[in-house]
Amino acid sequence: MKVFIHRAVLVPVPGGNGPEFINTLSTLKEVKRWLKDLYKSDTAEYFEIGSDHPFWSLFLTLHHHVLAGGGWVRNPEGHLLVIERNGKLDMPKGKIESKETIEVCAVREVEEECRVKRCKITGPAVKTYHCYPHKGEYALKTTYWYPMFTDFEKKLKPQKEEGITAVYWASKADVEKRMTEIPVYNSLIEAFESYCQEV
Repeated sequence: MKVFIHRAVLVPVPGGNGPEFINTLSTLKEVKRWLKDLYKSDTAEYFEIGSDHPFWSLFLTLHHHVLAGGGWVRNPEGHLLVIERNGKLDMPKGKIESKETIEVCAVREVEEECRVKRCKITGPAVKTYHCYPHKGEYALKTTYWYPMFTDFEKKLKPQKEEGITAVYWASKADVEKRMTEIPVYNSLIEAFESYCQEV
C-alpha cells in the first residue's frame, strides 16, 4: 500500500516504528500542520511508518474517506484509453454511488467520462490511494482500477463538467510523449510506465 500525498509517498508497514519526526506529531493539530506543509512542498519524499504508531490513526482520523472506481481500458489495437483532467494525464474514474457495486461504478464512470460504450471488465482490480485537500479538510481516496476491454470505435467525447479536456486512445509512444509534456498524477505514474514497458 502506498498513499500518495502531493509529491510525497507514505507507506504504512507492520510495527510501530517510523522516521524520527513522527514522534513529534502526537496530536491532530500537529499532524494537520505537517500535512499543510507537505502540500506546500515541491520536494519528493518517501516515508515508511508503522501502522501501529499513533501517527497512523491520527492521519486516518484527519481524512474523509472516498471510494472510487475506474478503468485501464484497452481497444482491439491494444491502445490505452487516456484522459486529460485539470491539466494532468489521467484515466477515467469516479466516486461510487450508494446503490452500486464498485465494479458497476468503474464501468459507469469510464463510459460517462469518455462517452465510450461496451466496456467489459477483464480481470481483478488494482487499488491506488491518494490524498488531497477538500473543503478546508483532507480526503483519502481509494480507487479500484479494473482492466477493461471495448470494441467501441466511434468518436470519444470528454465529460467537460468533470474537468476533462481531452480523451483519446494512446499507443505506448503516445503515452511516453505526453508524459514529457504535461504532469501525471503521482498515483498513476507507475501504471503509465508499466504500460509503456509492455512487450
